Amino acid sequence: MQVMSVTGPVDAANLGRVLVHEHITIDLPGQELDPSYAPDIPEIVARSVDQLQKLRDLGVGAIVDPCPVELGRDPELYAEVSEKSGVKIIFATGFYMEAMGIPFYWRARDADEIAEFYLSEIHDGVGSTGLKPGIIKAATGLDATPLERRVLAAAAKAQAQSGVAIITHTENSRHGDVQQAVFAENGGDPSRIMIGHQDEQKSAAPIAALAANGTFVGIDRVGLESLASDDHRADIVAELIRGGHRENLCLSQDCMCGSKAAKVPFAISTGVKLTVEQFIGNMKPMTHVLTDFADKLRERGVTDDDLEVIFRDNPRRLLTGAE
Repeated sequence: MQVMSVTGPVDAANLGRVLVHEHITIDLPGQELDPSYAPDIPEIVARSVDQLQKLRDLGVGAIVDPCPVELGRDPELYAEVSEKSGVKIIFATGFYMEAMGIPFYWRARDADEIAEFYLSEIHDGVGSTGLKPGIIKAATGLDATPLERRVLAAAAKAQAQSGVAIITHTENSRHGDVQQAVFAENGGDPSRIMIGHQDEQKSAAPIAALAANGTFVGIDRVGLESLASDDHRADIVAELIRGGHRENLCLSQDCMCGSKAAKVPFAISTGVKLTVEQFIGNMKPMTHVLTDFADKLRERGVTDDDLEVIFRDNPRRLLTGAE
């Protein structure tokens, strides 16, 4: 079994450890209009290569960058970083949530038309690059709008025809159950779906309920303490493992290595002004989930065998379908 990376197909056995939700860059439409816009691509590449090489030293063979189409997805940049770092990058087709994404042309399309677009990228590559995504991104906001449900349906339809995995965004950890229901209604394979961003749940119970329906669940914003403490995350992960959900659990950080933007490309706390370098500098390194956070899990009785299942076996099954 294989998964498509930006530099070509990868056998399941060669993936190594995988972080299922990280980013090389996040960028928003319109930032190029800023008079001070002058992206330093060599610096972004160098910073990204450094982060990925440190992951490689910890046994990581691949990361998934599930950046949606409209948030600055850049397959050619991913290819350069992957080739220079030696770490495979699996990137996405798929649109984001309505509040920040879904281009207006595509808001007028039905689910079959959107699925056709996704399939064209999966089979033929992105534009003229020939570089092919290996996953589908899907997302819901605070309300799981009718438009978002239509785009979820498109993701499931495209998955049913292509066999690639779906990785989702849930705003404030909400509506994972809605995502599961829409995917099921449209032919999605729960064993190849990860419901993401469950870090903000107050307890393990709703996450366990999602896992019981057969999908993977992501505690995938490790280190983002403004959303939830890592101690809280570690408590939930340990409880999920004790509850028998180890084989449905994925861990990652939602880190970004850089941005082409002149300023932080999305809203942060009112009155706070940070440069892109300051914002990224405040984030934990990409190794954090494998070092400091893994130690927190061990303190709670999580074993090294548990961690290997979570970082190696589960992503392999999610991405390739291999057992």
